[in-house]
Amino acid sequence: MANGQVVLVTTEPLGGGAPVRSVFFVAEGDPAKATSIIAAMMAPNERVEAYGPLPEVAVKALGLRPGDFTHG
Repeated sequence: MANGQVVLVTTEPLGGGAPVRSVFFVAEGDPAKATSIIAAMMAPNERVEAYGPLPEVAVKALGLRPGDFTHG
C-alpha cells in the first residue's frame, strides 16, 4: 500500500447560498488520478481538487484498497 490523497469537493448550491464542502479520502497516491476518481461521480456544480497527501497509515486504518475512497 502507498499514500493516498485527501480530496476536497466544493458544491455551489443551485439556489444560491454558501458553498458546501465535503472531504473524501482516496487510496491513490497521484493527485490527478485521485481527483478523477471522485470527479467521475460529481455533478457539474461541484468543484473537485486534491487537498493533500493521506499517509499510508491512514489509508490502512480506513481499510481502503487501491482505488477505493470514503467520505470523511
